[in-house]
Amino acid sequence: MKTIFPVILLVAITIFGCVNTSIKNNTATGSEDSLVILTNLITKDSLDESLFSQRAALYLQRGNIDPALRDIQSALKINPENPSLFILLADVYLVLGQTENSISSLKKAFKLNPDNDIPFLKLSEVYLLIDDPKTALNYVNEAISINRNNAESYYLKAMCLMENLDTNQAITNFRISANHDSTNYMTYMQLGAIHNSRADSTSKDYFLKALDIIPDDERAMFYLALYYQEHGNFDEAITMYSRITNLYPQNKRAFYNMGYLYLVEFEDYTNAKIMFESAVALSEGYVEAVYNLGRTHEVMGDYTSAREYYWKAIEILPNYPLAVQSLNRLDDIQLRGNKK
Repeated sequence: MKTIFPVILLVAITIFGCVNTSIKNNTATGSEDSLVILTNLITKDSLDESLFSQRAALYLQRGNIDPALRDIQSALKINPENPSLFILLADVYLVLGQTENSISSLKKAFKLNPDNDIPFLKLSEVYLLIDDPKTALNYVNEAISINRNNAESYYLKAMCLMENLDTNQAITNFRISANHDSTNYMTYMQLGAIHNSRADSTSKDYFLKALDIIPDDERAMFYLALYYQEHGNFDEAITMYSRITNLYPQNKRAFYNMGYLYLVEFEDYTNAKIMFESAVALSEGYVEAVYNLGRTHEVMGDYTSAREYYWKAIEILPNYPLAVQSLNRLDDIQLRGNKK
């Protein structure tokens, strides 16, 4: 089985990360008491814009969009020239899917403070989200010209370059990002996926670095298991897949891949059957697992069960070629048997 490693084109959107760090630090974001404290403070001083913006940030983080928007509007009435408020407003608009309003708010923010790289960085993110990577690249370059030490900017630039099909420059910028921040899990995942797509064995090292940052991460473990599988390290692959299924028992692909390895590489049909059954139990419509469960029964000599699973695969995906071929093969076997 040849496994294709897709490059992980997932934008690490910083909308909730890089804005208003001081707000987060001052309000104990995770505390249920924070909103109560801020509300009491606002009752005592309704002209303090920072209190409204802090509460808005809390509402936004918790997904309470309407009260977040109201608080930002209240803060803007007090101080309509505060660029941080427009950045926060852009975040709210983006969550609402109002990208044009988000863009307008960010442009207002950088007009009020052209020396702040955050509005440019966020504009790049928005344009990347709306599938305009060239404009996104222009804005992230503006952000880098203001602040050359922000790892997030180089990461985002690499994402823009990937969309613009400039993979070599993307790799360079991912590496620059990693040099500025060695704790960004997604940077190493991206590098691992790119290098693996080029059949470069250093991809394994990047996946291992990602796991160093987030131990037992499901996606990093799965990519590492795929790497082992693709490079013939089947024992290591089985070990990693087993680790995944122990920690994430709903991961049907890990069960399926183990089943495939047991069936094809180890010829351990008992374990292959168990793994494919586990995958099918998690997803009855998993046609590849259903088909290979039939294949496993066939090599075990149970043609009746094999035929049932092949037909089930065809019910899931009409005219599924592998299942049709397998049924024809079973018909030939039965025909030869009858002739004897």
